[in-house]
Amino acid sequence: MKKLYNILTFLILSAVVYTSCTPDNYNLGKIDIKSEDLVEGIAYTITHDTENPNIVYLTNLMDSKYTPLWNHPQGRGQEDVVTLKIPFTGEYDVQFGVQTRGGYVYGDSVVFDVENMYPGFIEDELWTFISGGPGKSKTWYFDLDADGLSRYFDGPLYFYGTNNGWDGECYGDDCWSWNPDYAGNSWLMSAGDYGSMTFELTDGANVSVEHGMLGIEQSGTYLLDTDNHTMKMVDVGIIHDSGRDGHVIDWGNLEIIALTEDYMQLGALRDAALSGDGACLLVYNFISKDYFDKWIPEEE
Repeated sequence: MKKLYNILTFLILSAVVYTSCTPDNYNLGKIDIKSEDLVEGIAYTITHDTENPNIVYLTNLMDSKYTPLWNHPQGRGQEDVVTLKIPFTGEYDVQFGVQTRGGYVYGDSVVFDVENMYPGFIEDELWTFISGGPGKSKTWYFDLDADGLSRYFDGPLYFYGTNNGWDGECYGDDCWSWNPDYAGNSWLMSAGDYGSMTFELTDGANVSVEHGMLGIEQSGTYLLDTDNHTMKMVDVGIIHDSGRDGHVIDWGNLEIIALTEDYMQLGALRDAALSGDGACLLVYNFISKDYFDKWIPEEE
């Protein structure tokens, strides 16, 4: 009996010692996919529609345990199949990545060509709202001037959840909003002349931006996804305040929250690591030059 007791005691003590000596492991795991593995034709495909080559399909070929990550000409996506409707000729970039247990991995960007223009894709009213229509151009102002006045919105900047989208719709679990008025929250940014953005629809979709507060000028192209209400700007970023300039990875990768003839709201994704404040949509508010010119203050 005493011998049995000694054996049990030894086994229990051995288990305790082993457990106490085993380090805690909170690592999610090693990255088992490398950048060079994410090659077109193996990890994904880029194909043109046989009847309308201006429709381009991006198809994920990876195992279902990996979440696909797309950076494409009309924004971002995580779908297995992304359908692009591109109206203009030109060269376009696609970057494919996956989310693994060890983190995000992206491959190199790949270029594909669109050889012909398809005007049917610019008939949506959003193209007319933002540019004035084919053959025209339209200028937009940030809805905050040097006197601290916002003409249409309560303030120049709102904050939305990452799953908020077009016209207040919710597309996931992270849906919320904070719409601060500038009069009571002037700490958000300095009043000033923030410049203008001009969108053209002449010989392609071109955009020029004068960043009045950042002291720079940019010119590039833009492309609307009217189905998913997103916009991709290349070589250009939207007007924004200097205090948040380093909080967004890509100021041209945008959610269209609202767009009418008179006003526009564009959401840029605030990066959690860069900002230190968590991810959210920074929704910047704009008014058209025509609305600005015709605006009359309301009587108190």
